[in-house]
Amino acid sequence: MQTGNQPGGIMEAEAKYKLSDLQGNVKSEGQAKANLDEKYLTITVEFGEPMLFAYTDITGISDQEYQVDLFLTSREKLNLSSLGYQYEDFLTELYRLRNELLLKYLLMEESLLKGGFEAQFKSLDPQEQLNQSGRCEVRLYETALVVLPQKSEPIRVPYCYLSQTSKADYKLVLTNEFGEKLEFSMLGEKFDALTKGLSDAFNKLMLRSQQTIKEINPETDPVTVNKLAVLMKDGRAAKRKDIEALSANLWQRLTKRTEEAGINQEYAFLESKALKEQMHIGVKRGLMGDLTGSYVWLLVPLLNASGKLQNAVALEAFSTNPSDGQEAETEPDETDAENEANEKSADGTEPATGGKATYFFRILGGSDYLKAQADPAFELENFMKNMNRCMIDINFRREVIYLPDDKLDNPKYVQYRFAVAKMPSLRMLRNQFIGRVMHSSFDQWKSDVTSLLDFNAKSENDSAKWKKGVE
Repeated sequence: MQTGNQPGGIMEAEAKYKLSDLQGNVKSEGQAKANLDEKYLTITVEFGEPMLFAYTDITGISDQEYQVDLFLTSREKLNLSSLGYQYEDFLTELYRLRNELLLKYLLMEESLLKGGFEAQFKSLDPQEQLNQSGRCEVRLYETALVVLPQKSEPIRVPYCYLSQTSKADYKLVLTNEFGEKLEFSMLGEKFDALTKGLSDAFNKLMLRSQQTIKEINPETDPVTVNKLAVLMKDGRAAKRKDIEALSANLWQRLTKRTEEAGINQEYAFLESKALKEQMHIGVKRGLMGDLTGSYVWLLVPLLNASGKLQNAVALEAFSTNPSDGQEAETEPDETDAENEANEKSADGTEPATGGKATYFFRILGGSDYLKAQADPAFELENFMKNMNRCMIDINFRREVIYLPDDKLDNPKYVQYRFAVAKMPSLRMLRNQFIGRVMHSSFDQWKSDVTSLLDFNAKSENDSAKWKKGVE
């Protein structure tokens, strides 16, 4: 909680407030004015200090019996009551303003295609149990549909995971590969516009995947191109053996791009240690579309000297068109990541490849692996599926994975701190992350990779991170 003056606003309401800790001890209470603007909820009292709450200070909202409880990052609870006839409008506006900010902070922002579809929605789990329901706005972005509920937080549904779409009696039902469902109704005259917009967005995404595959492998016939596009739609990394079953040379064509990216030696080293049939590869368009081009990303499970699966998977990414000047490591919203990535190496020189890095993740917790309580080979299939889904959930941003916890306290990373708190997929990536190795010279990279893998093989600490030069 902060205190200070915040003039102006979008909505103001008279209310009673009570600020207490989570044990119920009241810190302050009284009559107040609650003011909402684009970033803050402000509570002002007569002859008292005003209180300023950023929407990112609010970790949860509960509303019942015409009262609103706000749960705060300070481990306090702010209760607002006696809002009178303004209660519903105030609550709706609070959620709306907070959700607009959450779109950015939960890594959902991208090019908007169409929005403003007001609807009634239901969210159902794979067992057909109701998660939530209510009024919402539906928006269609370039790679995902986003639901902005009136009284809960945004829901993002990537098109690449949609498995079934049906419409009947003016109800639109979407089902993803995990059995989760969304039902939309009461769209009125916008029903056809939403269904058409969703179909157009999905078709555009699929055509883009087909076009990418055709450009990389021009001789591939149309039927095979379509099958490969389904396998690799919108950045999904597909298994090597599944790709090679459809196309004898697409994998080779994709990995040959490592030569243009200047990391062919690094790729050859990883491949020499890889469980080859379980290697995965995907092609992802950058968040700014044509401005950033596309990049290839690889998941490489690694074998030890005895030929058994290590407890490590490497993630490598590189541009499909290095001549365009865009590096795969740097998205337009990751300038801070680029600054950190260009740190001087141990010998005082700058990395030669503009900040590109190889990322490494544990398949299992280090203690489980060392105690042989689980088999990494048995867990690998699920791990690869989870990595795929998690990377899609965070829109393939990488800075938010490797930033240390202490750096998240920096005000410029407030959106990342909030995303870590709210996104299970991001927490999984950060928990399994071992470290990253910068591409400087090949010899230096190889030495660092060897050091990292040795560190991981010996570590019993599930959260331990490798640092260059630290044993």
